[in-house]
Amino acid sequence: KEFGPDCRLVERIEENQYNTYASAEWRTKKNKCMFVGLNAKGKPMKGKRTRRKNTSTHFLPMVVPPR
Repeated sequence: KEFGPDCRLVERIEENQYNTYASAEWRTKKNKCMFVGLNAKGKPMKGKRTRRKNTSTHFLPMVVPPR
């Protein structure tokens, strides 16, 4: 409902034409990015468990026609 620093994401287009989204604000203790990821049941994964090459963090962009 409210936009804050946790809502800012960095979008990256990967070599396989999928998009990944990393938090612009948060990093792990080892200075690695925390990515948005969904598990097999569609539930969000914890940021510390996500990696850029993990397929659970890859999203396919869709073109939505204007109304």
